Amino acid sequence: MNVSNIVTPKNETFKTTRNMKNVRFLTMFVSVAVVVSLVFVTACTKEGPQGPPGEDGIDGKDGNATCGVCHDNSETVEAISGQWSNSVHGFGGHNFENRTTCAPCHTSQGFKEALALDSSATLAAIENPNSINCYTCHMIHDTYAVDDWSLRVTEPSPFWLTGETVDLGKANLCIKCHQERTSYAIPDVNNPDGIYTVSSTRFGPHYGVQGTSISGIGFYEVGTGYMNSAHSDIQDACINCHMASAVGSVTGGHTWHMENEEEGFNFNGCTECHTAEEAETAMVELEAEITDLMTQLGTKLVAAGIYNPSGTSGYAVKGDYPNRVAGAFWNFMCVMSDHSNGVHNPKYIKKVLENSIADLP
Repeated sequence: MNVSNIVTPKNETFKTTRNMKNVRFLTMFVSVAVVVSLVFVTACTKEGPQGPPGEDGIDGKDGNATCGVCHDNSETVEAISGQWSNSVHGFGGHNFENRTTCAPCHTSQGFKEALALDSSATLAAIENPNSINCYTCHMIHDTYAVDDWSLRVTEPSPFWLTGETVDLGKANLCIKCHQERTSYAIPDVNNPDGIYTVSSTRFGPHYGVQGTSISGIGFYEVGTGYMNSAHSDIQDACINCHMASAVGSVTGGHTWHMENEEEGFNFNGCTECHTAEEAETAMVELEAEITDLMTQLGTKLVAAGIYNPSGTSGYAVKGDYPNRVAGAFWNFMCVMSDHSNGVHNPKYIKKVLENSIADLP
């Protein structure tokens, strides 16, 4: 008997069985793939975030249609995100400062809560605090429409410390935080020899007082001759200059930076009133003047015992001082905390420093 005739039918049966299994497996795999594809396509084309609710029996807008208002192929959102990531708000917001009196300006949740409360403080410390981001300033995902770009603050509101109100247009949003804090009272200019007790080395207006600086508000106004500069009347104030046409992701736009070490100063916000050359010359001259005045005032404040230039946790020296000394120190810290070398309000800032110097022995 031929051995091959005995084994061949058995091998053929094995091959046939194996092929049938392969076909069944392949058929099942294709079926599953088709189902998954249909689910995926259906989800992508018919779902997305729920649009605004319908009215009078009419369906709400399709989720994809509303998302496309912002998330389109123009890359606008991507550009803004890149700029924001290079901003102090994006990487240096100090969102760990989430205590009740700090959270309104250092955390996104705290800012929105303080707005709702019409307060300069939150009810409690903020848990899981976020840095200042898109949701802080804009009405993101409230309507899933173009209104999502709307600013959370549009109307003017009183400054926390002085109660005075200015209208800086779109910058009314900015100055909700960029103003003096309420921790300390401004020394009484009408009683220059009265005693003011400095109880903390951090005595002063706090940081970021650009809103009050550009408005000529919140200073110890000794003497006369005060007037605001033309910059105080610029429409939308901070927005017009700090959010001028961006240079990549380093200045302008949502970086809010005016200057970058590599790209230099962004004059795009200046050229409506000046040439770039005029603006640069004026800034260099002003910076030299303000630096000289700050040096003069700082020297007098050191001599008065209230200013410690080497302080690592604030620059004030605790103690009792005449209002004129404490007031001059307040002005000194306001100019330092404004960070513009006088650019925000040149005429006013120069007069503040000149009068403060003249009022001290």
